[in-house]
Amino acid sequence: MLNISWDPVLIAVSYLVAFIASFVALDSAGKIPLSSRKAALFWRIAGGVTLGIGIWSMHFIGMLSMQMPMMMSYDLWLTLASLGVAVVASTIAINIAVTGKHLSLFRLFFATVILSAGVVSMHYIGMAALMLKESILWDRRTVGLSVVIAVVASGVALWLAFRLRDRHKGVFVTRILAALVMGAAICAMHYTGMSAAHFHEMAHTLPGGVSELGLSIWVSVTTLSLLGMMLIISLIDSHWRTSRLTDNLRQLNRQLELQVRFDALTGLANRQQMDIRMQDCLHSALLSNKQFAVIFLNVDRFKRVNDTWGHSVGDELLITIAQRITSRLTREMTLARLGGDAFILLVPVCDEEKLTTLLTTLLADIRRPLSLCGHPLSTTLSAGVSLYPQDGETLQELKLKADAALQHVKQDGRNGWAVYRPEMSTAVPAQPGFLQELSQALERDRFELWYQPTWHAEDKTIRGFEALLRWRHPEQGILLPGLFLPTLEQTGLIIPVGNWAIEAACRQLHFWTEQGFSQWTLSLNLSPVQFEQPDIFHIVSSMLEKYNLSPSRLILEVTESTALKNLDRSIELLNAFNRTGITVSIDDFGTGYSNLLMLSVLPAKELKIDKSFVASMLENEKSRRLVETIINIARTMEMTVVAEGIETDEQQAILTSLGCDYLQGYLFSLPLPAEQVPWLLLQKNSDKQIIPMSKIQTDPAFISQKNHA
Repeated sequence: MLNISWDPVLIAVSYLVAFIASFVALDSAGKIPLSSRKAALFWRIAGGVTLGIGIWSMHFIGMLSMQMPMMMSYDLWLTLASLGVAVVASTIAINIAVTGKHLSLFRLFFATVILSAGVVSMHYIGMAALMLKESILWDRRTVGLSVVIAVVASGVALWLAFRLRDRHKGVFVTRILAALVMGAAICAMHYTGMSAAHFHEMAHTLPGGVSELGLSIWVSVTTLSLLGMMLIISLIDSHWRTSRLTDNLRQLNRQLELQVRFDALTGLANRQQMDIRMQDCLHSALLSNKQFAVIFLNVDRFKRVNDTWGHSVGDELLITIAQRITSRLTREMTLARLGGDAFILLVPVCDEEKLTTLLTTLLADIRRPLSLCGHPLSTTLSAGVSLYPQDGETLQELKLKADAALQHVKQDGRNGWAVYRPEMSTAVPAQPGFLQELSQALERDRFELWYQPTWHAEDKTIRGFEALLRWRHPEQGILLPGLFLPTLEQTGLIIPVGNWAIEAACRQLHFWTEQGFSQWTLSLNLSPVQFEQPDIFHIVSSMLEKYNLSPSRLILEVTESTALKNLDRSIELLNAFNRTGITVSIDDFGTGYSNLLMLSVLPAKELKIDKSFVASMLENEKSRRLVETIINIARTMEMTVVAEGIETDEQQAILTSLGCDYLQGYLFSLPLPAEQVPWLLLQKNSDKQIIPMSKIQTDPAFISQKNHA
């Protein structure tokens, strides 16, 4: 047999070509899921063509590394045929393997068969392109081994191409390692197949064909041109993608910045941006000693618009109102949306005349009729104003007092504006340290629960008690909820305080049970913020379990507006309470904007008539009929009815005759601290009028309860 030697430099070059071709093919496959349909088609074809030409180039460079004693020449058409087979097989296999989200075993097997058949055919067609007079002798075992290696190498290459196409983290290093493996597998197949060939000792070449020098130039130019072009295209594509990603990130950052600073619906400043502007305004006012105004604005009866026409019309209304207000503002003024239908307006350097002109004009603008989505609408605005420095020296004080003025306007009939006056509100005491004292009240154990009894209307016996929150202030004595509850809700302190109240109420009910009053119930108000707690059901249930209380003895009071705010979630939560056995009561019924028929939707077992209806029942026949209607509807829905605010015997007699189940009010008892409940029982069972404790005669909280409890 002919003695053959091998050029190690060309062997190394052949492996380098196989490695580069594998890397480009993997890189092309990785761009497929990131590209459009047309671009993905380009990368599928480019990856297949690059891999095919790379394998073919590696094969012929390997053949050139085989040094024989005579100059070799190659048949042109067979050489081209081997190139075509490699390119077609690689392209088809790559397209089968990397198309789709998942690579099934069948698709992998099918693509592997095509690629390995193409590689084997390319190799042996290339070997057949050697122009020799004598035929090549083949070692069948080695040929079989080369076929097995081709199958394994093809399967590994296609699996890597699919697996690495979606990789993003460490993708460059991973692809280099995968290309090294693929290059080694391709070379192993080629040189195993080459070793299976044996040549006669007297072998001679045939004239014609392509010489070794010509083939080397052809292969080198073709390979370098293609691989170089693909690498350049890949780099350009990567740079373009990086630039586009950078632009997208810049745009996203701008959008996030806008979302942080501005309201998404109206484009106005949001709460955070307004706080920054107000802080700057406060700083300037401190230096210049000038007055500025904080104005709270609310759209009157906005909920009716949402309930009647839908949220899309409500959103359009908010946008229109924001535009009308903005059109009247000067550049130094700032309007922000706080959420819902609440707006806040900052007016730097203003006097009474400027304020009057501005608000009169704004309210007149809002009253102008408008048409939204084909619906004619007419709405009004309420505004509350606080002024620096006379109404407060901190932003929190100014906000709370502007809100207090706004609430005063709403209570006075809406569609107007007012500047804060001390007698308007009990929402915020004037002390600058109020917020700090309130935030420390819970940890200093200064909150208390007081209890007002609920009586059976027929037999005048105690049914149970309602727990009412009080704050024992170190200087001002007992403070009623109207003084601090809004601040608790605005600051989020209502969550820990509310959780404390739930446990304190259950603990007191457990104590009364041990004293022999196991028939008493206990009512507890849930604020809107508490009701929206995701774990409120767990908190209540765990407290009942902790103090071994029957759930039927606990009544949770939720206002009508709170229950209807997120109706689906409210129904789910109220049903959960009902299944447990806890009674759900709709508190202050009739003060919201809902229809009486909404009672059929809410899974509540008790209805509490607001004291405003009870108070006007004797003077206003419509109020009396409304109370009667509420009781009758509640009866048809198998709900018990509680009337609060009973102050006269006549009110008691009318409500009893109308069929009210339970009564509550000052006619029977003021709210009492827990230690005075025994004195209430003693008074009930005695012919004498017993004053529970001397504290009632002296504590100013008792004097004011008839107006604020």
